[in-house]
Amino acid sequence: MIRTLIFGAIAGYVGKKLYDEGKLTEFKDDLVSRYNQARDDISNRSAASGASSGSSGNLGGSDISPAVTSTPSRPATASSPAVS
Repeated sequence: MIRTLIFGAIAGYVGKKLYDEGKLTEFKDDLVSRYNQARDDISNRSAASGASSGSSGNLGGSDISPAVTSTPSRPATASSPAVS
């Protein structure tokens, strides 16, 4: 626990120094440009697939939707209380 506190203090100190020197804005600008490029690529891809399949340009039916899997529920045993 002490190590975590010390590491957090060091990370905070270094982060503050980098922020004060303006070096974190370069990182932010890079992330923003990558995000905008990815968003444009996705919209171009969905527009191209929408034009070829005749669907609208929304992302509802595209292949970039997250996969949702259901987890099987475990049966309650005699040793564990039933959850209500």
